[in-house]
Amino acid sequence: MKINDKLDKGYFISTYLNVFFLLGLFFITQSENLFILIPYVLLMGINAVYLVVKSTKVRNNRSL
Repeated sequence: MKINDKLDKGYFISTYLNVFFLLGLFFITQSENLFILIPYVLLMGINAVYLVVKSTKVRNNRSL
């Protein structure tokens, strides 16, 4: 039986990137520089939204 995952390399790269963003957030918040922190958090949020949308599409297609 062949298992065909719909999650591609981009999903896993995005997941690893989000983990590194979370680790980096600890060090960036220590600098207390809002000019760096705000774009960093926005980029991290966009990445998280991509992960949620991708996983819900896979889940909805699998249930059909």
